Amino acid sequence: MNVRESIVVPASPDAVWRVGGDVGNIADWVPAIEKSHLEGDVRHATFAGGGGDAQERIVERDDAARAYVYEYLSGPLALAHYRSRFAVQEHADGSEVVWTADFAAESPDEEPGLAEAISGIYASALTELKARLTT
Repeated sequence: MNVRESIVVPASPDAVWRVGGDVGNIADWVPAIEKSHLEGDVRHATFAGGGGDAQERIVERDDAARAYVYEYLSGPLALAHYRSRFAVQEHADGSEVVWTADFAAESPDEEPGLAEAISGIYASALTELKARLTT
């Protein structure tokens, strides 16, 4: 299953990447994440509201292209596999941030609900990222 969310931010791609590309500090702008930190190439994130802890491996990072890719290792979501890409691109109005995921749930019946949840997390995070960079 695939999820794609994007937003246009009226700020330079480099400014957006300084915040969004700081992979260890996503808790600063992702409302669903209460705290986060990076150990080597593994990001540790604690979901807000007692949602549990997750570990994700940063498998690709390209500062020149302003993009990174990560994979879900473990956590509260019932995922068979999950690979996500976060990228900041140039746009006529500043930047476009595109966040995509390709995943499969442990049970196919759970995929629509997970897609909705992941999409909601991405959309609220992108809204917060935009607000942080335009206030």
